[in-house]
Amino acid sequence: MTKAEIQLSSEILSLVSDKTKVRNPVHFRDCIPNADHIKKHSNPIALTGGMPNHGFFPIENLHVTLKEKPFSSNNLIESSIPTIAKDSQLQTDIKTSLQYSETGGLPPLIKQIRQFVSRVVKPNYNSWDVIASLGGSDGINKSLELFINPGDTVLFEEFTFTPIINILKEKGGIPVPITLKEIFLKNTTELNYINELENLLENWSTLKPDLKFPKVLYTIPSGHNPTGLSQTLDHKKKVYALAEKFNFIIIEDEPYAYLNYKSFQNNKIELNQSNDEYINDLIPSYTTLDTSGRVIRVETFSKIFAPGLRLGYIVAHKDLINKLLKASEVLTKSPNGYSQLILNNAILSYGGIEGWIKWIIGVRDSYLTRKNTFIDNLLNSNASKKGYITPIDPSCGMFVSIIINIENHPNFKNKPEDYKDLMDQLYLKGVEYGVTFVLGHAMSVDYSYSSSRTNFVRAAISYVETDDVLVEAAKRTNDAVVDFFES
Repeated sequence: MTKAEIQLSSEILSLVSDKTKVRNPVHFRDCIPNADHIKKHSNPIALTGGMPNHGFFPIENLHVTLKEKPFSSNNLIESSIPTIAKDSQLQTDIKTSLQYSETGGLPPLIKQIRQFVSRVVKPNYNSWDVIASLGGSDGINKSLELFINPGDTVLFEEFTFTPIINILKEKGGIPVPITLKEIFLKNTTELNYINELENLLENWSTLKPDLKFPKVLYTIPSGHNPTGLSQTLDHKKKVYALAEKFNFIIIEDEPYAYLNYKSFQNNKIELNQSNDEYINDLIPSYTTLDTSGRVIRVETFSKIFAPGLRLGYIVAHKDLINKLLKASEVLTKSPNGYSQLILNNAILSYGGIEGWIKWIIGVRDSYLTRKNTFIDNLLNSNASKKGYITPIDPSCGMFVSIIINIENHPNFKNKPEDYKDLMDQLYLKGVEYGVTFVLGHAMSVDYSYSSSRTNFVRAAISYVETDDVLVEAAKRTNDAVVDFFES
């Protein structure tokens, strides 16, 4: 089926920030007379740009050895990176990548990103494009920059990746939390807050009389940080319908989207899937529902390749991408050329996009076995059997959150201060037993609003060396929790 081209409506354009509306970066290279009527020399010498010749670059060649699968030293893949590419449409080379380059990303890499988005993400319309970013946070920063004036409000899940709050506040924006009570009251397996969001929007003038109506919803829909849960397609449809009704932008932050899992309770570990099977198991993006261009998808290579590259990309309507290009011209210029060089040639060395997807599947499989190991040991622990903890089985991502049922603690008096005080005591008990977590209250948008739902910890399964370490971590967690409740 042919997908349509769409135009951004005046309704959506009205959300654009004042700074974005007037941004029109200028450069001396653009201030030249029109020479279209002049007969041009056949071999011109350009003395305009302040670009060093590639002969000044000290790197003569690069050689990268890639793993076929995570944690494997078998079947290594050799990748030689040339000084000058034989096919500049396909390869990036040292000459180009270490030079000043296109603000939106090197063309060969952008081409591969577009191919990946078409193959895996599948936006609903044709008039989308991509721009490279300096990692996920940069993508979110620039996406918020498009819309936020001082005093504007942004909706967040009440627990979130809190450094984004800092980005918003730098712009004078105001975060407003959406309650996630169903996760903690019903121990659901889904990230579902549609009723709370609809009630908040329908009654905004009563509930938030001193705040402007929100322009943006920032969401981590797959492997939500910190809970690890994901929104279903049905939930996304309902949220998108509210975005259309109330005219707000959806910034879909997807650092964990490709680390998708089956529930441990299903006892079905699906490893080594084909590319088609894997893609079909992914929960469809908000961009697959978008009919007006109000969804911005932010991605990063941090979780599936390397965070030190500081490289990611944004998928959005081409008119918004043009505005993001202008923002990049002013704020950051192009992403690191060396990072783009390594990534682009790594994808080629894996055999192109299909080989790259196979690498991602290998990363997901490693995380899946880690997740199941940790969940299995937590569920079979005395702390779980005694009702002291309720592990949340994540559907995606790098984290396992554990609800601490502190209402069962002998010192719990159901006072607001009990939640933080007791959770702080649990943290110290964990330090004593040699295991540490991120406390739930540290990931709240507004602690005073969410205090009675902060009785959980987030455990990262990503940094430890082996699954055996997670077995030991679960044991130490059990020992710390049992001691906390019974000592």
